[in-house]
Formats: sequence, C-alpha cells, structure tokens
Amino acid sequence: MKCPYCNQEMEAGFLTSDARCIAWRRERHEPGLVSRNDRNSGVQLARKTLGAAVVENAYCCAACRKIVIDYSL
Repeated sequence: MKCPYCNQEMEAGFLTSDARCIAWRRERHEPGLVSRNDRNSGVQLARKTLGAAVVENAYCCAACRKIVIDYSL
C-alpha cells in the first residue's frame, strides 16, 4: 500500500494493545504479549490502555511516521 501522505510504500501489520500500551507490529501477537521494548518488530503508539485488542490491516509508513488502519468490521 502506498502512503497517502508521502507516497512511499507502507508495511502491513497489526495494531495490538494490552493494559500497558498500544503498538503496531509486523506480526500478529495476541493481547498481553506486546513488548514495549521490542523496537525491531513494532512501534509503541500509546501507554496505559484500558483493555486488550488486535486490529487487522494496519499499515505503517516509516518515512513519515503515519499509520493507516481499516476499521470496517
């Protein structure tokens, strides 16, 4: 997928969350297994969330630091 902001190629991945953080990951991890210190496999987006979740189809642009997600269910 091309980034709508800078037109660079985006990397497909997942948004995951647990009680500690929200992170974009290259590979799917079940909630509760997100490591805030694992910078090689993901990007931490926020701290102290209320619950656990996984969002499929989240695209990350490393060039302009944007994440695009599909929220259709």
